[in-house]
Amino acid sequence: MNPFKYGQVVRAGDFCPRPQLLKEIRGFIASGQNIVIQGERRIGKTSLIHEAVRSVRRTRILYVDLLEIKTADALCKRIAKAIIASENQDGFLERIFKKLSQLKPSVSVDPLTGQPTISFDPAVRLQPDSIEGLLDIIASTHKRKSVVVVFDEFQDILNLKDCREALALLRGKIQFQTNVPYIFAGSIRNKMDEIFNDPDSAFFKSAIPLTVGPLDRKRFGSFLQEKFALGKRHIDPAAIQRLFEIAVDISGDIQQLCEALWEITSYKDQITDENIPKAMSLIFARESKGYESILVLLTGQQLRCLVGLAKLDGVTPQSKAFLQAVGIHLPGSVKKALNRTEKLKIIFQYQGKYRFVNPFFKAWLAYRDF
Repeated sequence: MNPFKYGQVVRAGDFCPRPQLLKEIRGFIASGQNIVIQGERRIGKTSLIHEAVRSVRRTRILYVDLLEIKTADALCKRIAKAIIASENQDGFLERIFKKLSQLKPSVSVDPLTGQPTISFDPAVRLQPDSIEGLLDIIASTHKRKSVVVVFDEFQDILNLKDCREALALLRGKIQFQTNVPYIFAGSIRNKMDEIFNDPDSAFFKSAIPLTVGPLDRKRFGSFLQEKFALGKRHIDPAAIQRLFEIAVDISGDIQQLCEALWEITSYKDQITDENIPKAMSLIFARESKGYESILVLLTGQQLRCLVGLAKLDGVTPQSKAFLQAVGIHLPGSVKKALNRTEKLKIIFQYQGKYRFVNPFFKAWLAYRDF
């Protein structure tokens, strides 16, 4: 079986250790300290958090994913679902259903996955003030068995029309739950900074910050070699370094590329950087429909700017060389095009430079003729 996993939480043997960060997070959990964890998308934040909680005895996780949250009603219902999911593990589902009776919760089995799914009466619309009652339920469950509350993609709470009220209500309750550790994870740094570093924010300096950066290349390289060795495959160190470069040291993207390398090679193969283009082609074939759907959203000028970023890696977008290459005369036009693609979450700015959210889409743009 292919040992490389991506796009999901990995645990135990599939998790490449981060000893120092794990030690710090476990210590904060033990002391009931709230923490904010930031890092790039697919860098491994969620897996790190789950692994840290898993390693703390008699402690469970209450995980709330706020990705693309849009309304206070959705926020409250996601918290409620997380409470139910957590309580279901310990057989206290009936008790929680009574506490959430106003939502008219129900549990059914997904016919495709066979997994239980939780739903609420769509006619019941929750307002921000429902947050307080939900956090009271969390506090009561913590008294019975220690729980760590994780809000993942926490920056997306800013999408709410009444986000300031929601943040104030959350903070108002959390600050008195001194024994319940809360972890706020996020991947868009400027938004997380707005929540935790802006003096006008309710969450200003309310949690200890931790940054999840790239894995140590030597440690991660050995981890990947061991995975390939499960199929008696040997990967050259130079090829591993090339994987790191293509995926810009993002562990999830590196694992995806390794998964493709495993698929295009065989038992006892020697894997070199010459195998990488074929693995990239496999990724392109799998994801091309998604790439093409992105192109539909773009104007010709926006596409030219993205192709320029992909092919002229490192060249300043407002430079004369970039303008000539993309066929656009005014730097302001380039800036406007890039702002639009940034809003579409195709690119983002990191340390003063534009980077692609998906490095394989970048490679596809550079590979194709437009």
